[in-house]
Amino acid sequence: MVIDLRSDTVTHPTPAMREAMWKAEVGDDVFGEDTSVTKLEEKCAVLLGMEAAVFCPSGTMTNQIGINILTQPYDEVICYKGAHIYKYEGGGLAGNSLVSVRLIEGDRGRLNPADVTANLNSNDQHYPRTSVVALENTVVREAGSYY
Repeated sequence: MVIDLRSDTVTHPTPAMREAMWKAEVGDDVFGEDTSVTKLEEKCAVLLGMEAAVFCPSGTMTNQIGINILTQPYDEVICYKGAHIYKYEGGGLAGNSLVSVRLIEGDRGRLNPADVTANLNSNDQHYPRTSVVALENTVVREAGSYY
């Protein structure tokens, strides 16, 4: 068996998984009629001690929602120059959240706290407010390095 860990987009369901999907009850999630999604969200909310949860079908969607929640338009996000959210999400940070990005160097994708501190914007109204420092763990494009 070959295990391909390049991306979640290259995985394929097993025959048993395909059968389970075929037999699964389906419904329209917009109307609260998809019991599989509803049960998954409820289970995750309980597991994490939260009031509710929302299912996101992709990492990109999850990243974009997270950045949008944590920022305001015209804020700035600091991230590694090769970060997935910058290079591989179609300009979503600017397009979806209206934020700019400050790219900084890192050791195999890992940001040095001193470099982050040196790149934080002041409260000067002429600069975008730094509201998020995005860390990627693991950094797939950097041989799987981690913090």
